[in-house]
Amino acid sequence: MARSAVVIDPEYLKHDPGQFHPERPQRLKVLLDLAQDLDSQKFQLLPPRAASREEIASCHAGDYIDLVQATSTVNRCALDGDTVTSRDSFGVGLLATGGLLKLCDVIAAGEARNGFALVRPPGHHALKDRAMGFCLFNTVAIGARHVLRHYGAERVLIMDWDVHHGNGTQDAFYSDRSVLYLSTHQYPYYPGTGAAEEVGAGEGEGYTVNLPLPAGCGDPEYLRVFKDIVLPIAEKFAPDWILVSAGFDPHRRDPLGGMNVTESGFGAMAAMLVALAEKYAGGKIAFLLEGGYDLAALKNSVAAVLEKMAGKAESEAQSAKGGEAVEPVIRRVLAIQDKYWF
Repeated sequence: MARSAVVIDPEYLKHDPGQFHPERPQRLKVLLDLAQDLDSQKFQLLPPRAASREEIASCHAGDYIDLVQATSTVNRCALDGDTVTSRDSFGVGLLATGGLLKLCDVIAAGEARNGFALVRPPGHHALKDRAMGFCLFNTVAIGARHVLRHYGAERVLIMDWDVHHGNGTQDAFYSDRSVLYLSTHQYPYYPGTGAAEEVGAGEGEGYTVNLPLPAGCGDPEYLRVFKDIVLPIAEKFAPDWILVSAGFDPHRRDPLGGMNVTESGFGAMAAMLVALAEKYAGGKIAFLLEGGYDLAALKNSVAAVLEKMAGKAESEAQSAKGGEAVEPVIRRVLAIQDKYWF
């Protein structure tokens, strides 16, 4: 069986949004250390490539790409209150997106069983013509366009478990039935989107599934939501590719989130998705780093996901017990999604 692939590179350290910014280079430094200790019998390390302008333009306006590129001429530029660039940020942003695209290429070629793109900056808040929430380019959305255009994919599932709703990803596919966007996120919270009633529009109606969770949710609640909603809808969608916006800021230690997920919880969610990919998508699943701002929690959670990627895929949904705190959310989402999936 092919090994799992991990895309990572010291170049990602060069994006510097400034001292004390949560999305700091040290996030990738701890993952570089982790990558060096991976079992080479199970994992192959891959350098990224830079995404082309054409690839970025699949989800972003030309004027916006020009704007981000122009930040390369100044030491520091604030694109919004949270999203700050340095001279290297545009180039690193191209490498972040290109890292996922290279991973998808390797998986499509059968050269890797699955993979994890350990890149920065994150991407799921980036809109077509606007930077948001530390994000320059919407890497996961560009990745979905890539596999749709180049590898004959017809049904791409994007699972987003970051603590913040991926408003940019939702926006990119809100009217597109070829991409099912599923999101678990703390609500109400930044960026304010992701209500259960946001279900898509036009041809894409029903292909956006938001699971707005109250603060304080941990492993039992997340696994309950996966068991009762995420997996049943994903099974009916029967994806031929799965992309995961893997943000680790729902971890109980994270300074920006208010959730209580542990490394074990992230591993269990990953195991369910890997099993789903092997059942429907020939194993084609790529994880992408989004948030996660406590360094120890980030490193340990990524390690837990990698362990499930490289092991025997078996769903852990049946182990989900408890989670009564999310029963009102589950009932509400089921009522809204009933006419589409149930």
